[in-house]
Amino acid sequence: MKVLSLHSAGHDTGVGYFEDGRLVFAVETERLTRVKHDHRSDVALRHVLAQECVDADGIDLVAVSTPVRSALLRIPDLDVALRRINAGAPHHRTVCDLLGRRVECLVVTHEVSHAALAAHYAGHADGTVVLVNEGRGQLTRSSLFRVDAGRLDWIAKDPLPWYGNGFGWTAIGHLLGFGRSPSVAGKVMALGGYGQSDPRIREQLEAVDPDVMHDLELAERVRAELAQRPEFSPEFESAAHVVATFQELFTETVHAVLDRYVSRTAEGVGPLALGGGCALNIVANSALRQSFGRDIAIPPACGDAGHLVGAGIYALTYVLGERAEPVGVYGNGIGEPAPAAYETLRAAGLRPVAYDGAAVARLLADGGVVAAVEGAAELGPRALGHRSLLGSPAVPGMRKRMSEELKQREWYRPLGAVMRQERFAELNPGAHPSPYMLFEYPLPEGTAPEARHVNGTCRIQTLGADQPRLHGLLADFEALTGVPALINTSLNGPGRAIAHTARDVLDDFGESDIDLFVFDDVMAYPGSRS
Repeated sequence: MKVLSLHSAGHDTGVGYFEDGRLVFAVETERLTRVKHDHRSDVALRHVLAQECVDADGIDLVAVSTPVRSALLRIPDLDVALRRINAGAPHHRTVCDLLGRRVECLVVTHEVSHAALAAHYAGHADGTVVLVNEGRGQLTRSSLFRVDAGRLDWIAKDPLPWYGNGFGWTAIGHLLGFGRSPSVAGKVMALGGYGQSDPRIREQLEAVDPDVMHDLELAERVRAELAQRPEFSPEFESAAHVVATFQELFTETVHAVLDRYVSRTAEGVGPLALGGGCALNIVANSALRQSFGRDIAIPPACGDAGHLVGAGIYALTYVLGERAEPVGVYGNGIGEPAPAAYETLRAAGLRPVAYDGAAVARLLADGGVVAAVEGAAELGPRALGHRSLLGSPAVPGMRKRMSEELKQREWYRPLGAVMRQERFAELNPGAHPSPYMLFEYPLPEGTAPEARHVNGTCRIQTLGADQPRLHGLLADFEALTGVPALINTSLNGPGRAIAHTARDVLDDFGESDIDLFVFDDVMAYPGSRS
């Protein structure tokens, strides 16, 4: 069975292609256009269908999440499909026009696509409770699902109040003057580490009319009213207290809802999975994992970018009854051929040389910054070693240099770190790992201080030996410095999507304070210009 899986409209669009349950190729639109959260899914569709590994003429089924871009896929009864979905149907089976061919089509409800992907990371185990929590879906802002006997049952719609979902984070960001971009929540959350929960602020947040989620005029009136109160001043200290209070309220509310629905057995709490953009909230994720005493399944592309595989996984698993294989995180596009990277470097006047891990480790130990590209990119918003800026977390000023100067981010935002799994286990005995950088951990003072947030935690990626290049680099770096981690942040210039190719990297950082460019087996020093 050959399935084309699409997120065709809205932000973070993309396309995936499955053969016999295996994800063969996928790409997020923004990686091709370099426009963050790009909606132009036709760019991604053309790119995918042009790949040699994709049988464009043999596609058996198109699975598309809502909303649907009608000009991209001509679905004759799209109005019927949307009426059924808006009435609560998880999907609608129909046909569409793909490149002049009539192909079977499955229109999958937005929330259901999120839930299927999260359930996939939980192994579709019976009894799994999935919370889909986001700014806005097709029907809800939050939903609960349960996997039961091969079904994905929708068990609750909008169980969370406004301060328990993504709408609330967007509203707080707007209130504090950050705008309404899909990126706002990530910027705002970092403020919470600098503040304290305030009972006065909490009381006012809880008193907001719950209809703000559904009435935008009311929401704007509430925003204007709160903005006049001194507790909600956009000044940094006040804003930090607002965010710290909101984070506490958010985490408690999400926990309370999950607690009502999880299964409890003699072995403990049943499987839990999170989907939707709010699953990127590492503070809540970490608190939930600790409270329930078990790991939580979260896809690395838990936001809307995940629909490019979520719709296909739903079609395969819950409609066609076929097994979908695990989805690897390094599956965004394909690795750039070495000759192409080599030629890009030469065209920029740089002298390519063979990769030398020992030299890279020494440069990092001496305080250098490395732009690293390896193979296919990561699916989702986290840099996990394949499109990363790397630096030493022990060199004073490194956070400022990498975050504020190179990436021009706000000064208060922390950086994540990557650590070998075995070293993480030694430093955090009994702790669950974090291969997708979706949880935070206490970091002792003096350990990787430039990757440590003001609240004493660090967002850590735990790396296995199945990633030998970066794993070996971490080992070499620790042997030189005694430091068990490297700063790892996404490889993109200010306001741009994560770099996809060597040309993208040089466009963003070719004239910046980068000490070394690495593209798989080739590397170049900026000072080596010919």
